[in-house]
Amino acid sequence: MQKLTIKNIGAIKLVEFEVNRINVFMGPQSSGKSTISKILCHCQWVEKTCFLNDKQMENYQKQGVFYDSLIEYHKLDGYFHKNASIKYEGEAMTITYTHSSKKTTIKLNDKMIFSYPKICYIPSERNFVAGVPNFSKYNEGNNVLLYFAYDWSEAKEDIKKLDISNLLSREVSYENINDRDYIFDNGSKLLLTNASSGVQSVLPLYQTIIYMLSNLYKKQRALSPSKEMARKDFANKMIMVANRIADGENISNFKKYSNILISMFKMLESYDVKAINKLSDLLPKELSHNIYEAVHVMERLFNYHYTQLFIEEPEQNLFPDTQQEFVYWLLEFMQNDKKHAAIITTHSPYILFALNNCMMGGLVKDNIPKEEVSDFASHSAWINPKLVSVFELDNGTLRRVQDEDGIIEDNYLNTAYKKNSEEYLELLNYYEDEE
Repeated sequence: MQKLTIKNIGAIKLVEFEVNRINVFMGPQSSGKSTISKILCHCQWVEKTCFLNDKQMENYQKQGVFYDSLIEYHKLDGYFHKNASIKYEGEAMTITYTHSSKKTTIKLNDKMIFSYPKICYIPSERNFVAGVPNFSKYNEGNNVLLYFAYDWSEAKEDIKKLDISNLLSREVSYENINDRDYIFDNGSKLLLTNASSGVQSVLPLYQTIIYMLSNLYKKQRALSPSKEMARKDFANKMIMVANRIADGENISNFKKYSNILISMFKMLESYDVKAINKLSDLLPKELSHNIYEAVHVMERLFNYHYTQLFIEEPEQNLFPDTQQEFVYWLLEFMQNDKKHAAIITTHSPYILFALNNCMMGGLVKDNIPKEEVSDFASHSAWINPKLVSVFELDNGTLRRVQDEDGIIEDNYLNTAYKKNSEEYLELLNYYEDEE
């Protein structure tokens, strides 16, 4: 399981947590929710970029490269205090950044079992992208908003028509006609740029997620030129090792390649590559052959195995019922053999209440008669609470707000609700019904 530690960045004093399949961060504005999301996204991106790529691994350890790319892409300039630090313990490697020296160290894990992810960051400013014509054609800068525009543009190229009625509880659909985005809303035909803020917020969110979790995996994917070059460089290095072993060189001379070879064999086991615990488990000729077999299918390592979503404020511009429907739809859509994952930042109680329904359903589903299951609106989205982590940010630190069964317990949102209710009840004492 991945683990992230952040110290003294923005509003964050100390945050340390293990990354689950579904991770929800709640807290008031400017409490550090998005900071956590952005830093985790960057660390996973660097891990993915450095995977089997010695040149990139060397590059990101140069002074300032990790930091500069983080603050440029995620706009975090000015957030780092002098004693700031980041430690990310991923599947493939551990990344440590110390701000006082701007030094980054990246170390490969002994057991590197890495599932190559498609990373998609959906920022809270997504309605701005929807409201500006041809936003994806702008190419100035290198930031998360621009790259989301690229992701959404890719989704629109694949999904020309989309019905969003199930989320909005009325007849609303999208269609791309002659490279222009139109919304059909209860009989009216509007340019997306003229649609309501709710539609401008939910359409890019909905359309991008459908593409990233489903349609993306239905098409053949070519490696990028840089990734293909890295693959060839690594393959050539492994073939050199295999040739030297086949020519009789002692296996002990290749100790520095031991962990990476063993990990590669394990990751490719489903493609008829023999998994081993140590190089000496195979005779030299067998080991050499195993390396050749692994190199032959190693391109599979760069296929997307799952999508890692980062979603900021899914509740934005959406009515409470729509927020609930979105949570139910998202969790149902994520539950397939790809093991997709999500980081969600929110300050909406409706998002949490809907999530809690799904977790409670997952907890008690075996106790519910089959004929009654469909009576619950959330039934198709029920999820094991152990796959979900819900955190509250308060005064720069992180607190998990689930009980031992994984259900959300009392937190500041419930407290705020009770506080408002108490005031209403007090005011009610002064109400006089004229009837």
